[in-house]
Amino acid sequence: MAELPESIGKYPIEALLARGGMGAVFKAMHPTLKRRVVLKKLTIKGSASIVERFKREARILMDFKHDNIVRVFDHFKEGSSHYMVMEYVDGMSLDALIKRQRSLSTELSLSIFLRACRALAYAHDMGVVHRDIKPANILISKKGEVKLADFGIASSDEDEDSGLTKEGMTLGTPSYMPPEQIENSRNVDKRADIYAMGIMLYEMTTGKKPFPGNFCPETVNLIQKGRYRRPRAVNRTLKPIIDRLVGKLVRPDPRRRYQDMGDVIRVVERHLRRYSADELDKALVGLMSGTLQDEPRYRPRRKKRFVVVPVAAALIAGAAGAWYAYDEGYLYHWFIPDRYGELRTGLRIPKAGIAPDDLSVRARLFLDDGDAMPELTDARVELRRVPGDASDPYLSYEADPEFLKPGLYRIKVVAGGRVLWESFRVPSIAEAGEDGATELRLRLEEEPARPLSVRTSARDAVDGSDLSGRASVTVLRYGSWVALSELPPEALSTGAVHKFRISAEGYRPATFSLLIGNGQDELRLNAGLVPVSFEPPSKE
Repeated sequence: MAELPESIGKYPIEALLARGGMGAVFKAMHPTLKRRVVLKKLTIKGSASIVERFKREARILMDFKHDNIVRVFDHFKEGSSHYMVMEYVDGMSLDALIKRQRSLSTELSLSIFLRACRALAYAHDMGVVHRDIKPANILISKKGEVKLADFGIASSDEDEDSGLTKEGMTLGTPSYMPPEQIENSRNVDKRADIYAMGIMLYEMTTGKKPFPGNFCPETVNLIQKGRYRRPRAVNRTLKPIIDRLVGKLVRPDPRRRYQDMGDVIRVVERHLRRYSADELDKALVGLMSGTLQDEPRYRPRRKKRFVVVPVAAALIAGAAGAWYAYDEGYLYHWFIPDRYGELRTGLRIPKAGIAPDDLSVRARLFLDDGDAMPELTDARVELRRVPGDASDPYLSYEADPEFLKPGLYRIKVVAGGRVLWESFRVPSIAEAGEDGATELRLRLEEEPARPLSVRTSARDAVDGSDLSGRASVTVLRYGSWVALSELPPEALSTGAVHKFRISAEGYRPATFSLLIGNGQDELRLNAGLVPVSFEPPSKE
């Protein structure tokens, strides 16, 4: 273990805080101000781009002066190492706080989130995009101060990235990156940070990430399509504002997200006005200092009431409140728990041999009356795919809660070419106990692979003429292209990826790389081949 240096430059060293492959972080004392600082040391050699990023981070932060951004006081080089002298935040990262508390309340989450939003709004106004927003880069002191840190991969309008981020390069932390940043980190704008803030808010309030933290194709597909369990489905204690905020922050299309942090700040401030800022600050300080183990309940401030209330306003407010209570199921739990039951339906399907985007899943409910078995046309069980761990061998589907009269029922689930029927009983909310819900957990087993039947055709993509008599069809088998006609019928099976190439003399070949699900035993390939001599019309 390396010996701790007594000093670096003019700064006496007190402790080693962290060490990694690229450098180390030390706690030090400023010699004249007599205040603790952090020395960030970069030791990696032979990478000019990393050194330039380090220097640029120092340059950016030395220009920043904001209460919610970690300050940089100095930058220097000693020997072969570069150093940055930064503000010392005596506390922990938001990431560590989430892990310790598991999740945070709506109000405390929004209080921390608001301060991070203000820091980010300031950076954006200065022409800087952070590109690595995540809980690990939010520091919270024992006094409850919230600081945004680590601008190591930030981009700036001023220096236009100086070629440090190449076209097509991916920078950032996968779990927090929007689709456009996964594709190309060079051209992202502040809306990428806005997206990452939504992921961070989700994690603060649920203790989980909406998408798995890896770059496998399934995860990227979920991110691109914006498929995740809404926060209140994970943590039922959350307020509706969390679902609304996250829903707009993490939209896969950047044009449909919030376009500016100022818009987000206004929404959060409007909600937090109902609560005491002092009470929230006191709770955060208590959690950070260790004097508080669990959060208290935050009660909204009492609004001043006027003697005369307009009748129309009262009716509208009452109707809105009643609709919200009905839509969320509270009316059933509060007023008629003995007359209705709550059904929560989930489905698990093995991933093996399945193309998830091609799989259609439908469910229908029937009354099990022992006779006609009428379908409940008013009850809708819409099973939607939700993100899961990449190592989980199953796909997961969930439906919103459905409220039914107590009794016997049957459910029919159609998943691709498979059908599942299951009988079950729904007790009343009062009888069910605990949270009053009946959990219906369905599962399909893995479907065996079957021989794959392949039929092909080819046509001229320009004039539409039939090329089937001239075209050849080959399949990639063990690294070599083999004629489809030479393969025995059982050579190709479902539940695998097959690569086909259709070609004809004088035409550009068409290649198809296809994942065939276990239930997809018939494949029809119709290829439109483009003549080699064809030149598309000019766009001018």
